[in-house]
Amino acid sequence: MDGRAVRVGDIAAGRAGDKGDVLDLTLVAYDRSGYDALVGALTEARVADALHRVVPGPLVRYDIPGLLALKFVASGALPGGVHASLRAGLHWQKAAIWLLLDLQVDGPQPSLPSLALKGE
Repeated sequence: MDGRAVRVGDIAAGRAGDKGDVLDLTLVAYDRSGYDALVGALTEARVADALHRVVPGPLVRYDIPGLLALKFVASGALPGGVHASLRAGLHWQKAAIWLLLDLQVDGPQPSLPSLALKGE
């Protein structure tokens, strides 16, 4: 890692889902250096702090190194489940994953594919 700030969404993809009152957020790094940056920067405390407005309760992080993924699970995040909750809309969990994707971490700069045409 080179220690420069990078947006999580530039080094990882994210998905969000729910089962009952459980919120499930997963980040999958594009490569090993991105995964290492996520592991070091996205502690349970930091993610809980970033999500405190949409996830008021406890949060558990699971490391899945074989898939270059981090999973964050928040039990009780959606009281009554998606259909009984007072949370506005059915897509609030999408807002939660975007909060994570917009975080800044020290990590590798994303490598973008070259746009130059062959022969130039």
